[in-house]
Amino acid sequence: MTKKAWGLFLSISVIGFLAVYFFWPTYEKLPVLGSVSNFQLQNVQGSTYELNSEKVKIVTFFYTRCPDVCPMTIVDLTTLQAELQNKGVFGEQVELVAISLDPENDTAEAIQKYSQAFNTDPAGWKWVRGTEDETKEIASRFNMQYQKLEGDFFSHSITMYLLDEKNQIRALYDMANANDPLDTTQILEDISLLIPSGFHGQTP
Repeated sequence: MTKKAWGLFLSISVIGFLAVYFFWPTYEKLPVLGSVSNFQLQNVQGSTYELNSEKVKIVTFFYTRCPDVCPMTIVDLTTLQAELQNKGVFGEQVELVAISLDPENDTAEAIQKYSQAFNTDPAGWKWVRGTEDETKEIASRFNMQYQKLEGDFFSHSITMYLLDEKNQIRALYDMANANDPLDTTQILEDISLLIPSGFHGQTP
């Protein structure tokens, strides 16, 4: 191959790479990591919550007696809640779903009181609970590990899940701790990629 031909080949290759990079659908930035089959649980507001809501979701597991990561995560998620409200998608296209790991102590009344203490908005934040068997079965669908300890405390995984409207897992995040708060900016950006029109009418 001559130098001229080789130079032309390299130019075409670079142009092709840049075209793929810039025009490849942005949702490929969030590959499908798995999927979660539909389930129904009691919404503590008095209705039945169904996962098949055709909305983008952030799913987290919690229990009201958790002394650290759960309340710190919820505080950070209220920041995300406000940002989603400002963009007009909270409850309409995006939901936050909090699943109790401790149905024995986390009654509907206890969870309502807990959620209200953090000023969470039930319009888009679904606080749900099931029986102990239902909780174990649903946790297994997320590969979420937990174990009850003495004194009504739990050891549990700290993974949060971003689901698209088809209940496919598109991203995983660690819950917050004292030294590492949630990166709500990144989570918001990821959510935007899964909304058909994006934010501000921008198509992802």
